[in-house]
Amino acid sequence: MLWTYSAAQGVRDIDIPSAEPPVIAVQAGGIGISEMLSLDAKGRTRAVIRLQNGTYVGECSYDDYLSTEDCPTIAVGDGQVFLRSKESGELTNSNWIIGFDLATGNTTEKFDSGPGSLLYPVRMSGDKLLAVRVSDQHIMPSGLVGLDPETGREAPYLYFDLPEEADLMTMTKYNDIVVQDGRIFFGVKKVDGPAKGQPKWVYLALGIESMAVR
Repeated sequence: MLWTYSAAQGVRDIDIPSAEPPVIAVQAGGIGISEMLSLDAKGRTRAVIRLQNGTYVGECSYDDYLSTEDCPTIAVGDGQVFLRSKESGELTNSNWIIGFDLATGNTTEKFDSGPGSLLYPVRMSGDKLLAVRVSDQHIMPSGLVGLDPETGREAPYLYFDLPEEADLMTMTKYNDIVVQDGRIFFGVKKVDGPAKGQPKWVYLALGIESMAVR
């Protein structure tokens, strides 16, 4: 055993978005993550990142067991942790992704989705953040993009549009989004059915690749 971490009194639950570097998501008080803690190599707190009463959102899978690094919309890497904000809730919806320095807890770079789309962090790829840009009302195609924390620039990797039957698979609360080998995969977290009167499943998993791969 290298070290242990003991939660403060009043903490309801703890999740581990990242084991290397060690980052802990803490639930204290209400429902949802209230703050993030970055730890050093000996398990001591480096920085505390407070999520400002739900302004920033991090989602972890809540099961009957503790699973390490099972927080699909919290991306950790290159000395930073990235979270998304709440949706604006306006007619043309929007949000942003914001980075926090693991050494200081200070904000680093902010990526704005702009009106009519939403940004969801997926994972780090080297020093770039991979994110899904989901188009609102299918006015523009959705896409997999790379966000550069150094320059604040966004680079498109893959544009796509999901079939109507799979439209809700971009909701990260109920679905997993995985990027691997230039492809993006959507899969439901839990299934129960088929529903009465529904002869078969609609979509349980869906993968998308560029035409250039072929």
